[in-house]
Amino acid sequence: MKLSKYKSKRNLKVSKEPKAVLKKKKGGVLAFVIQEHHARSLHYDLRLEAEGVLKSWAVPKEPSMDASVKRLAIQVEDHPYSYKDFKGVIPSGYGAGKVYIWDKGTYDVEGLDAEESEKKILAGLKKGSLHFTLYGKKLKGIFHLIRLKSKNQWLLMKKKEGGENKSASFLTNLEKIYWPKEKITKGDLLRYYSSVARYILPHLKDRPESLRRYPEGIKGITFFQKNLADHPAFIKTYPMKSGGKTVNYLLIDNEESLLYAANLGCIELHPFFSRVKSLNKPDYIILDLDPKKAPFSNVVEIAKEIHKLLEAIKVPSYPKTSGGTGLHIAIPLGAKYSYEEAKRFAELIAMKVHEKLPKISTLERSIAKRGKKVYIDYHQNNLGQTIAAPYSVRARPYATVSTPLLWKEVNGKLKIQNYTIKNVLARLKKLGDLYAKVLGKGIDLKKALKRL
Repeated sequence: MKLSKYKSKRNLKVSKEPKAVLKKKKGGVLAFVIQEHHARSLHYDLRLEAEGVLKSWAVPKEPSMDASVKRLAIQVEDHPYSYKDFKGVIPSGYGAGKVYIWDKGTYDVEGLDAEESEKKILAGLKKGSLHFTLYGKKLKGIFHLIRLKSKNQWLLMKKKEGGENKSASFLTNLEKIYWPKEKITKGDLLRYYSSVARYILPHLKDRPESLRRYPEGIKGITFFQKNLADHPAFIKTYPMKSGGKTVNYLLIDNEESLLYAANLGCIELHPFFSRVKSLNKPDYIILDLDPKKAPFSNVVEIAKEIHKLLEAIKVPSYPKTSGGTGLHIAIPLGAKYSYEEAKRFAELIAMKVHEKLPKISTLERSIAKRGKKVYIDYHQNNLGQTIAAPYSVRARPYATVSTPLLWKEVNGKLKIQNYTIKNVLARLKKLGDLYAKVLGKGIDLKKALKRL
């Protein structure tokens, strides 16, 4: 029975709440209600009619008509249809406190009739992404509910409407397929970024972002966008002079701006190596191991040799999958040295390792001249150059993620396609952010050079 949870959680002999019965007749319209619930903590209960019951979410903060405001919505048990008219006092026990009706009315999906709207809602509940139009006194217009990391946590937000530039509108076309083979949608991408926001944001905060946009998914057109001239008021940009022009770079400083970027079709996130307050001093060095036609086992061997060398000169290093075909190795600098100094050190490391492994590595920039050798790329260490951030999704098969690794994981069993948007969150919960120390105080470069 759909209302068994509702019944099991309350004593209906004592409480004046409606009995656990289904709606018998289907009406011509679907009802919604939002109840202001003064329980242990004040919250708002959003309820949408479907399947003869009210699908229900507890919203800790008052729902808003501002499209830039998102509210957490925690899905709770289905409630009886007659609960839409309930107001009064719930006695001590489950949900004790006063209940008022904050807003009520009808709703539909895309202007469809009740039956078709209900089908859309139920499909959206399964998928984890639904939208509906509310016709209330306080809330009017299209709203989205998007499931987050756990099954019962959702985001509730209003859709921007009317006359706004499409690039500035928030969370649209969520059902659009971005990975055709894997049937992964834009909504899935947004849910992933929302779920890992607390881990990825420290690696994005205060860094100008080069936008690589895939508006039609990984098989469609792609283009780079540096200048973000048109954007909502809640988005921050950083102006930089380039070729006589001012380029306004996006700054991803919070979950709102993270989801804004993803909504523009930025599957991948490519931040600068330095932050705006110390723009000419990178926080880290990156050595990018690019195999092209070389076997991945050679990438692993070269990575291990780099690690061995850096360990010998007491320099910490942190590997991650590129999410593409290679590996990235980061050395923390702590924004104490110039890009020139950082690049010179990276070049010396690359040269030493190439001398040790000349048969499988190369410092040749020309792809045609590399043959089947792994390119040790140290040239990324320049102001304005970017690389996929840790926990960035890549526009690649399987929806791979650039994933930080333990050094012991860099071995013959390592497979880049094993790290995807489907399992990286579970890994983060288990291991935490393995890349956090990349943002630490950094090495003493002079001592490291002396040891080298």
